[in-house]
Amino acid sequence: MPDRNVWEIFSKECPGVSEAYMKLSQAISAHGGLDEKTRLLILIGIYSTTRDPVALRHFVGMALKAGIPKKQIESAALLAFNTGVTNAELAIPLIEEMAKKQE
Repeated sequence: MPDRNVWEIFSKECPGVSEAYMKLSQAISAHGGLDEKTRLLILIGIYSTTRDPVALRHFVGMALKAGIPKKQIESAALLAFNTGVTNAELAIPLIEEMAKKQE
């Protein structure tokens, strides 16, 4: 893993693509069907399932900063177990690590 944030590197190297992605993400969020807490918990479930540690760290960090309890974040991550143990086993240690940093 590089010393810098991978999103920062990507944004610098591919600014047009990163800007388009951000606009799409904002449009999805602005659709208005979900409150922020629910949206974050769903994203944590999605990125637990896809085993994407970069995105998972990002959204776990956002959830912790938003005041979502660790237990609820873990519950969202555990939903990935419905697709198989190996799809979710990454999430719990990552959440534990990030929650300790927030304390």
